Amino acid sequence: MKILTLKEPPPFLLAAISGILLVLIFPRFNFESLAWFAFIPLFSAIEAKTPQSAALLGFITGMVFYTWGLSWINNTLINYGNLPSVVSFMVLGLLAAYLSFYTALFCYLIRRVCKENRGLFFLFAPVLWVSLEYLRSTHSEFGFSWLGLGYSQFKTLPVIQMAEITGVYGISWLIMLVNAGLYLSWKTWRGREAENGINMGARFLSVTVLVFACWWGYGSVTMNRYTPNTDKNSSLTVGLIQGNVEQFMKWNPVYQKLVMSKYRDLTLAAAQSKPQLIVWPETALPFYYNQHSVGTKFVKDLARQTQTPILFGSPHKENRDGRTIHYNSAYLVSDTGDTQNRYDKIHLVPFGEFVPFRKLLFFVEKMVEMIGDFGRGKEAILFDVAGYQAGVSICYEIIFPDLIRQAVKNGANFLINITNDAWFGKSPASYQHISMGALRAVENRVPIIRAANTGVSGTIDANGTLRHETELFVEAAKITKITPRQRGLTFYTAYGDVFSWICLVLTVVLPFIQRQQNS
Repeated sequence: MKILTLKEPPPFLLAAISGILLVLIFPRFNFESLAWFAFIPLFSAIEAKTPQSAALLGFITGMVFYTWGLSWINNTLINYGNLPSVVSFMVLGLLAAYLSFYTALFCYLIRRVCKENRGLFFLFAPVLWVSLEYLRSTHSEFGFSWLGLGYSQFKTLPVIQMAEITGVYGISWLIMLVNAGLYLSWKTWRGREAENGINMGARFLSVTVLVFACWWGYGSVTMNRYTPNTDKNSSLTVGLIQGNVEQFMKWNPVYQKLVMSKYRDLTLAAAQSKPQLIVWPETALPFYYNQHSVGTKFVKDLARQTQTPILFGSPHKENRDGRTIHYNSAYLVSDTGDTQNRYDKIHLVPFGEFVPFRKLLFFVEKMVEMIGDFGRGKEAILFDVAGYQAGVSICYEIIFPDLIRQAVKNGANFLINITNDAWFGKSPASYQHISMGALRAVENRVPIIRAANTGVSGTIDANGTLRHETELFVEAAKITKITPRQRGLTFYTAYGDVFSWICLVLTVVLPFIQRQQNS
């Protein structure tokens, strides 16, 4: 009977270790440097395994990673959806299992395609990972890019600058390349494998270091070009309002005056700094704007009093074909009290703002108290602010790169993200959410203003730097400055996910080329 030693830990333990390391690279732990070798235990676990066994080990990694990393979902479902704890954990488990399927498929294909071909493994692993991450992130309304690998590096500014060309998926590619390179360097050096007298470990390590160095060098040079200019002639002063309104208060008529009073006092405080725009969070108003006479007058009077445009979130409804359709919307009221424009949220949250497959899942609405039924906006509306064009996204929309770039492609000089993250409680989710905004800023080279009901509010520069971040669950009237985009479109803004499509093509082509060579 073979006795396991410390040098030979069981494969399932190695797979679990990779899952733990992946959790640690994201907020709030923020040990992002662990990302560069987080997959090495998993690669060791699947070595020489059958594709089926490798898939199971990949599934273990995924379940540890996603169950822990998305554990904040329980807070939302239990405290706001009023789901029983057992049901909530079942929902989390099902979501984690779905996401773990991609990790399992990654390991399955690695073993099936690459087998013992180390060179193919080095090339194939990064493009395969990007392909799978892209597919699970952008699949229609069910796309879910949360905890995408590239987002872990949002604080490592030199690494994320390449996103202006590749999008966030390029960062994921680099992380997986480094993991594969370091793993192969270790395995081949230890095994003293050589070709033409040159140690293979040295080859893999040299290529890995060279790619990383070039990537880092590009980022180090580029990020300085997008350092914000605070000149009065090129900057925009913005007041961010964080109302910190608890969910139980928001739609209770008893607290309506209190909520309005909060926003009045915070807005008046911000107005003392004479900003050119004041931004309130998603659904800041506890009523339907333009359909609640007292509330509508309150907003217009406040804009006139402060002589400052106010952008805010409010529900909107309209009758169509005998049906009342609700929208999650953003409005801009000018300094004269006129309503300038309205944006309706396009990408809705499944099981939060609509029920997919309603006829089949008719029971969901009865189980989840806070579920909505919203209509979808049709286009990325721009708002005119002090001579600049602002693109607006609402909450969840900021995690979708292609959706956000459309506003910039249409002419937006800066972006505004209004959100209500109260659902997350004091979990890492709010920090995970804003980290995705950092990549949107770099991809499109535009600053982003973020106003969140309970935090985190703040700004993100065009090079991905987070500034003026607020604490969670505090009232705040934050004054900040941004430098709107004045240069042309980035490659990513103009052409989208070309890099990801190249990875998809290579995922198909590389195995074909390998089969041709072996035949």
